[in-house]
Amino acid sequence: MMTAFRLAALDVPPLTGRVVDNASLLSSSEKEELSSYLESLEDTTGAQIVVLTVATLAGDSLESFGIRVADEWKLGRKGEDDGAILIVALAERKMRIEVGYGLEDKLTDMKCGLIIRNVIAPYFQNGDYGGGISAGVKNMVGIVAGDEELVSKRVADETLPTDVIPIAAFIVFFLINVLFAMISARYNRRYPSSRIYRSAFGSGFSSSSSGGGFSSGGSSGGFSGGGGGFGGGGASGGW
Repeated sequence: MMTAFRLAALDVPPLTGRVVDNASLLSSSEKEELSSYLESLEDTTGAQIVVLTVATLAGDSLESFGIRVADEWKLGRKGEDDGAILIVALAERKMRIEVGYGLEDKLTDMKCGLIIRNVIAPYFQNGDYGGGISAGVKNMVGIVAGDEELVSKRVADETLPTDVIPIAAFIVFFLINVLFAMISARYNRRYPSSRIYRSAFGSGFSSSSSGGGFSSGGSSGGFSGGGGGFGGGGASGGW
């Protein structure tokens, strides 16, 4: 009974548009604005990005569900494979960016992880799902379209995950201090009247997210994937 329920709950939903909000996280105006924005992206670049929200994964893994959605929806142009999906699972408090083969050099695993952690998650933690999804989509679009103004500094400037940077920096600064201490000790043995010391610790880290609104165009009625392929690229995270 439970197995049958689980399989039914995890059926891939139909692709009804560029925003498939089955968890009801977005207002009507937010859905309309996002849909129009993503349509403009496709008109300009040919790439297809879709937002999918679900109420629950019912015990399935987000990665498994995500690739099944990608395989069935086939977003992106055939041969170009330039599709991507932002998936949000409400009950599990998880999200994933699924990336087509053709966008993996732009929407890298690292960039997707930064968008999730540094852009979307802070909004979600404050209960602002519409703001988080909109900001995440804007960053994805900016990267795909090559529009740097749409990309948050915390996505464009970081080369390491935010939880790794302070640790790596501490190790580097610690080693520098050890090196200076060794030089100082050797120098003082040779020249007792002199001292060499320099602190390697300086200012802290700071980061910010870029804001901005969407430009809108007219929305069309029908929508479907273009035959694009996916191979599991992207990243997952939570809030």
